[in-house]
Amino acid sequence: MPTQTFYNLPVEKQERILQAAIEEFGQRNVQEANLANIVSAANISRGSLYQYFPNKEDMYVYVFDTLRARRAEYVKPAFSLYKKEPFLRFFEAFYLRDSEFLLRNPSHIELGKQLYSHAHGVSRGLIRRVQNQYKESFLLAIEFDKERGIISARIDSSILADLCVHFVTDIFIFQSVESQLSISNIKEHARQTLYILKNGIDPRE
Repeated sequence: MPTQTFYNLPVEKQERILQAAIEEFGQRNVQEANLANIVSAANISRGSLYQYFPNKEDMYVYVFDTLRARRAEYVKPAFSLYKKEPFLRFFEAFYLRDSEFLLRNPSHIELGKQLYSHAHGVSRGLIRRVQNQYKESFLLAIEFDKERGIISARIDSSILADLCVHFVTDIFIFQSVESQLSISNIKEHARQTLYILKNGIDPRE
């Protein structure tokens, strides 16, 4: 994580360094990223950079956590439905809000694509952390709906939560294969997928 020296910097300079790191880590995974590019884009000396971050991995984790916090803040309104409305209704609002944030911040998508395409070392640890956070939150709401009789007791809560976790992270795959990514086609994709989750595919059921 950053040193206190970094946090003592003016906010404008912190943001300049952050944006330079986002650009570099969005083009290259953490192993291949070049600190010289970050130094140049942020207009700082290499020596200063090491005063702010002990190593490249610490900078990468800081970038990831900062972007996750901004994304979580944007998604927060969806949580007004959490454990108040049925889980799938909450999840749809959560997913669409999350997708809207990513579409408005394409650099986050690029960073995510690098993260998931190089799932080793520190990247793997970050992926697991996020997936576990998602799953824990989803599981609580799924179990709550089971108690209310909204979700069938026959459903394996862990598997449903896993499906939803993958659904959230699939936007990075979606971006890779869909050149015209937009909120409208994400909404349609979400609607169709959630319809299948809710109703199944066997007409006899």
